[in-house]
Amino acid sequence: MVDTDEQMVWHNDNHVINLRINKDVLEVVSVVCPHKDSDENKCFHNDAPCVVRWFLETFGMECNVGVSKPLDALVVAWTFIGDKYKDLGSCQVWVIPVDDEAFSAWMVTQTSS
Repeated sequence: MVDTDEQMVWHNDNHVINLRINKDVLEVVSVVCPHKDSDENKCFHNDAPCVVRWFLETFGMECNVGVSKPLDALVVAWTFIGDKYKDLGSCQVWVIPVDDEAFSAWMVTQTSS
């Protein structure tokens, strides 16, 4: 993981957040990580096999940006800010629904370049 405070790289690699509404609270039921100990596992950290799962299970949807219609399963892109070799608690992860209107429009410009 090379992301730093100066460089935010968004990864659109099919992480899925399973959600449920419990009264007036949005709960994270589970996080599905698409990686299985591969060399291309950008979400691996020395402190956790998946930083996306760790942050969502630790902080819930507080690390979410963007807007999406209510869904049971939400596909997200994510970015990591910090150092893979430092304490994970000193890092940040942000997730955004891939169907967020502004994000999906921006992603089109990134794949067209």
